Amino acid sequence: MKHYLPLLLILFWALTACGGADAPAEPPLELQLIVATDDFAVGPTRVPFVIYSGVDKVADAQAVTIYLYELGGDEPELVWEGAAVGYNDYEVPYWTIALNLPRAGYWGLGAEITMADGRQATGQLAIEAQERPLGPAVGSRPPASLNRTLESEPDISRLTSNFNTPDPALYQMTVVEAMSSGRPTVVTFTTPAFCATQICAPVLESVKQARQQLGDSVNFIHIEVYQEFEPLVLADEILQWGLTSEPWTFVLDSDGLVTVRLGGPLALSELLTAVAPLQ
Repeated sequence: MKHYLPLLLILFWALTACGGADAPAEPPLELQLIVATDDFAVGPTRVPFVIYSGVDKVADAQAVTIYLYELGGDEPELVWEGAAVGYNDYEVPYWTIALNLPRAGYWGLGAEITMADGRQATGQLAIEAQERPLGPAVGSRPPASLNRTLESEPDISRLTSNFNTPDPALYQMTVVEAMSSGRPTVVTFTTPAFCATQICAPVLESVKQARQQLGDSVNFIHIEVYQEFEPLVLADEILQWGLTSEPWTFVLDSDGLVTVRLGGPLALSELLTAVAPLQ
């Protein structure tokens, strides 16, 4: 993958600098794009990313255009371009791009970024797509998990590392029960207390706020990443669902089929948008 990135950046600069007299007098600022999840596959793919300037997160980007390159031939081939969507209603501002990847392999994303003060910047990242995801795919029926609930484990401190402000409503139902309820379901896998970055910890807060807004029209289930906290022991459902990272949030329709896969950061507005077509 690293073999292609320098050439990708050169081609991207060449593409975005082809404005003749309108080209910027100075080279654009180079920023860093950090992909915020994994498990990409052929077909509809959401790629979330955070923009950095050195060690600082960039919160004042106004627009981001993504150029998608297929990597693998003699030189990267530009196959698509489109606008990313930004989410500032989250502790860490992030952006997403919705792709439809036709083939497995390496894909490069070059970014043209417009800052609040009008300056132009560029960035890049690369992802690898498999033929099918390790976790549940869009359109598939996820594992019918018998996750722990307050009925099977009355001590909520054993069900979630959201120790200070747990929401008991998130631990009332197993996935099996939710999939047969006739209602849409949101299943989120995250560990608020043991998240290593700011990117993953706020996901559960978005889920709790969505539940408060939508009430009983949608089932909400939080499955803690760890089934034991001292020492840390992974929950059986993490392996059952094929997850290699966290957080992950899956939206299921009333038939129990996955409609949206949301890895990494998740703002309230993005979650509500994902659920809205099912109501």
